Amino acid sequence: MSEKKVEIPIPGSNLKIHGVLRGKFTSPLAILAPGLGGWMHDVIIFNASRYFEKHCIATLRVSFYGYDENQRNIKDFDVKTAAEDIDTIVDFVSGKGTTRVAVIGHSYSGMAIVYSNNQKFDTAVLWDPSHTGGYDEPMAINNLQKDFIYIKKLDSYVSGNAGGDVISRKVFENYEPGSTAMARKFKIPTLIVNADSSIEMKAYGQDYADSINAPTDRFVIAGSTHSFTEDGALEKLYNVTLDWLQDRQNWDEI
Repeated sequence: MSEKKVEIPIPGSNLKIHGVLRGKFTSPLAILAPGLGGWMHDVIIFNASRYFEKHCIATLRVSFYGYDENQRNIKDFDVKTAAEDIDTIVDFVSGKGTTRVAVIGHSYSGMAIVYSNNQKFDTAVLWDPSHTGGYDEPMAINNLQKDFIYIKKLDSYVSGNAGGDVISRKVFENYEPGSTAMARKFKIPTLIVNADSSIEMKAYGQDYADSINAPTDRFVIAGSTHSFTEDGALEKLYNVTLDWLQDRQNWDEI
């Protein structure tokens, strides 16, 4: 398949969502969305685009923010903004002739999918999704206070630990009514795939499975962490996702 750079206008602004289309809009298409701080060339979604290509599924992997002048800054980003962007992307690809759309989100984007207001896509896949329930945990609150400094000029929390982090204040304040309540309003058939390294993340994955108001399946990848970079973990993640998509939408019938 060929690749093509794509820029998607964000309504009400001069900004655009950047992406890379691999394949054709008229093929069954998977939108691939990265975790918080990630972009369209993250390993998990870059490799996914190559994997799905072998099975005649086009992909559009996206960046919600970036360094170009017409891109959003991460300080202006939160889960509701991500959900709005997902709806914008779905409208864009539908306007290009796409008739079968799956939205696949890793981590923070997995959580954001459930916040979609329009829900105009066919299926959703949440790869080890984040959950707002974690924001109120004592450990999370302590880590924010211990490891981050609030920078008023950036309206963001900044950490200089390890590789560093910048997280918008809005991430911690603009998420009501929360993941569980939004999941109860979500009516799209959904696959949740958890890594098995975190008891908390698996519990949140089960909460999504119990709360989403649509047929929902859940799978745990043994021996994996949040990034699924252990030997064989990405392959298992992609295989489980493809099998589910084919069972759910007959995506192998092209």
